[in-house]
Amino acid sequence: MKKSPQTAAASRKTKRTAAPPARRDESAAAATVEQLARFYHDVDAALFSLTVGPGRQFHLFSANECFLGAAGLEGAAVIGRCLEQIIPKAACTRVLKHCREAIRTRQTVRWDETYTHPSGVKYGKISVTPVTDAKGRVTHLSGSVQDITQHRNSEAALHESEERYRRIVQTAEEGIWTIDADSLTDYVNPKMTRMMGCTAEEMIGRPISDFLDDEGKALLTAHIRNRKSGISDQFEFKYLRKDGTPLWAFVSTNPITNGQGDYVGAMALLTDTSARRAAEDAMLESNAQFRAIFEQAAVGVALIDSNSGRFLNVNQRACDIVRLTRAQMMATTFRHIAHPEDLQSKMEHMKKLRDGSIQTFTMEKRCLNGDGSVTWISLTVSPLWKKGEAPSRHIAIMQDITERKQVEQSLARTTDLLERTGEMARIGGWELDVATQKLFWTLETCRLFEIETNEAPSLEQAILFYAPESQLAIRKAVSKAISHGTAYELELLAVTTKGRHFWARSQGSAIRKDGKTIKLVGTFQDITAHKKAEQDLIESEVRFRAVFEQAVVGVGLVDITTGRFIDVNRRYCIITGRSRKEMLKMTSDEMIHPDDRVRNRRMHSQLKSARSSEFQLEKRYVRPDGSVVWVNLNASLLSTMSGRPNQLLAMVEDITSRKLAEANFRREQAFNEILASHTSAIIILLDQHGHLIHANEATLQMLGYRQKDLVGKPPPWESDFMDAAEKVRSQKRFKEMLAGKNIPSREVTLIGKDGRRHVVALSSIITKTPEGTVDRIIVTGTDLTERNRLQKEILKISEQEQARIGHNLHDGVGQTMTGVATLIGALADELTGAQHESAARIHHLMQDAIQEVRHMSHSMSPASVKNRGLGGALHLLAETIRTNHRTTCTCAVNPDIKIDDQEKETHIYRIAQEAANNALRHGHPASIHLSLQRLGKSEAVLKIEDDGSGLGKRPHQHAGIGLRVMDYRANLIDGSLKIQSLKTGGVSVTCRFPYGGNGQA
Repeated sequence: MKKSPQTAAASRKTKRTAAPPARRDESAAAATVEQLARFYHDVDAALFSLTVGPGRQFHLFSANECFLGAAGLEGAAVIGRCLEQIIPKAACTRVLKHCREAIRTRQTVRWDETYTHPSGVKYGKISVTPVTDAKGRVTHLSGSVQDITQHRNSEAALHESEERYRRIVQTAEEGIWTIDADSLTDYVNPKMTRMMGCTAEEMIGRPISDFLDDEGKALLTAHIRNRKSGISDQFEFKYLRKDGTPLWAFVSTNPITNGQGDYVGAMALLTDTSARRAAEDAMLESNAQFRAIFEQAAVGVALIDSNSGRFLNVNQRACDIVRLTRAQMMATTFRHIAHPEDLQSKMEHMKKLRDGSIQTFTMEKRCLNGDGSVTWISLTVSPLWKKGEAPSRHIAIMQDITERKQVEQSLARTTDLLERTGEMARIGGWELDVATQKLFWTLETCRLFEIETNEAPSLEQAILFYAPESQLAIRKAVSKAISHGTAYELELLAVTTKGRHFWARSQGSAIRKDGKTIKLVGTFQDITAHKKAEQDLIESEVRFRAVFEQAVVGVGLVDITTGRFIDVNRRYCIITGRSRKEMLKMTSDEMIHPDDRVRNRRMHSQLKSARSSEFQLEKRYVRPDGSVVWVNLNASLLSTMSGRPNQLLAMVEDITSRKLAEANFRREQAFNEILASHTSAIIILLDQHGHLIHANEATLQMLGYRQKDLVGKPPPWESDFMDAAEKVRSQKRFKEMLAGKNIPSREVTLIGKDGRRHVVALSSIITKTPEGTVDRIIVTGTDLTERNRLQKEILKISEQEQARIGHNLHDGVGQTMTGVATLIGALADELTGAQHESAARIHHLMQDAIQEVRHMSHSMSPASVKNRGLGGALHLLAETIRTNHRTTCTCAVNPDIKIDDQEKETHIYRIAQEAANNALRHGHPASIHLSLQRLGKSEAVLKIEDDGSGLGKRPHQHAGIGLRVMDYRANLIDGSLKIQSLKTGGVSVTCRFPYGGNGQA
């Protein structure tokens, strides 16, 4: 084996100092030196040797591999070199000092040294021992280096850990309490002393039983026994503060043992749960009151899944209303019990509720019962999700309004069942080194955030454990604590590594040195249960009070024993006309009308005797001003948690308006019945299919039928009291009316049982149900038969009188004027000059007057109709217009149209004559066209059209007497008249009338 430089040097030294032995001794010595050199080289200890030169100069004489490796040196580069060339100046000064001390004292010198290694800073314990020669001179220093880096780091880590945990314990917001083996208090942190209301001196040394009541002392023995058995535990326990008040705390306790495993005491971590227990007690009471109201309310209440429509919970009243058992309702949805015609409206309301367009809605709808019957209910729906949340559940309040649909809903106080929080409080600690930004978490903190390892995240990663909406708040709090040393306490939403959200109380305080924050320490606490209990209680109270105060009906709680009001809402006070303060001093009986008290007391007696649990009553209250208000009372018993009823829930609705409306309706109904029975007007009621369901006495007398002959029979267009043409028109008008078209009044011919024909002016109007569907058609009319007969007589007399006047004009005035014209002509022949011209002009004017008189006589006595027929008369009318008015007038008449009735011919001619005169008088047309043509097999049409200025802005309903006479003449021939403006200008007058083709019009 090749020797190292150190081994060779040792061999040479040995050879120089040894006396010349025998060969055998030399071999033994060489072997020993070889073994020592091998040991020196391979030993697991850092060894080195220094030579002491002149002026106490030190050179590295030898160094084993362990030393070179620990120092990070290369042997060939450092062996034989002086220390100043190997060691940095600062460290070399210390090393030389200790080496000289060893030479001076001739003793081993030891000291600790810090040095830099490629792997980092190292700590070593160095010792040097002087080596002398035969003369006692120190020629070498033999040294060793012990690596104490790990030991130093362990000591520093232990010290830092102890200091860290001491600060956490001292600043923790949870109480820490330790006892010794005899159950005597040996430590409490500041939080624990504040929780107990004592100082540390007042607690240390005292047995833990001094802070318990008798019940707690009885339980303490078992807990101490478990601790001595090495059992850790968590439980809720009651302590007594210094002032005697109870302190409820959640306790996490562990036994403390010595190195041999013997029990030497116990440590407990206490979280104050007094506030949570108070919240739970309040929540239990609220929950019990809600359950009593929910189950015993006089209205149906249902909790419904907003996505599926399935019932989640219903009270008995809801089951009674829809006539299903609770199990049947829980197995179905609202869609299955809703009437098909009401389902769409309900779904539209729910859509608006889900998208936030409305906050609640009330509607009247029908429910299909299990037995096939229908129940009308007033349904009020309110969401139970908050703004911004996805729709989850809604609550429905149902009131049976089958007998009285106009009664408004009786609103029951409802609230959502609150879940009790049962999670135990947990707490964890943390520390942040501001300089390095290194974060330390205790094991419990890691568990809170569901981190599998015990390694804390970075500060930025830790902040990201908070919900996005909470991150800004924690960043600001940490920044302020670092910059100003401000402590903070926040309740924020956090998210674990597994995505679980929980509420955390984050606390932090600063440790400052020289005016700067060097560390932040604090705690985390899972307060989800506490926050939920607080939030649920607040929401329950808000919902309960909102339902109570904002109900559209009066709601009151009455002591069933004394009859006095315990509480009333604002609506109840408004109904009774009294303030809340006044009502709380009164009994319900004091406000009731004397005539209703006996019945009211009887109902209350039945409740007290348990013969019934609820009742409904319409009664009167007397207000302080003496006025009377009608109310509908729904009353039900409210039971306590023990099951004994002690309160009455009263819901009252002001029905005064309905009562007055009902009385007015009955009075109006009686009046209408008398009026309908004694009027001379015709009144007929039809259903939506046209069947006659009622006819008044005037109708029956006119037609000669009895009520039973008409009611329930087919529609009029299938009956015997109309002719064929009128049946067609009647059915057409009925369909148009159902389609929403406005049908004007119409003259109709009805045929009586005896065959007599009656001309009746009929008007129709539709009545609708609340849902908007057709209910009834009311037909009213007046018998125009006698009026029309008289009008026809008047018209006939008028025609005769006009003919007489026309004849007198022609034969009397016309002849006289002709004679005068002859005399003037003769006189003109005898005169000359200007007198001749004047006489000639007078003669000409007289001739014009004679022509006008002839025209007037012809128009007033249309002899042309008698002599030429209707067609010839129309042609003559056209020729007269062309001649007298110098207006183009054409006439087109179907020669096959022959009308044998001279009176009807006269009416048709007069319509054409009046239409043409109106056009000439008002429209100033350039041309007029007359036509008389067939229209199908059963009708003919007379049409007069012009190209004049039209009707102008004058509405048709304000027509002059000429138009009304034309319309009347059309009615006399069973025809219709239509007047309209043409798009190209001018007016079109159309008269359609029956014509059978055999001269019968």
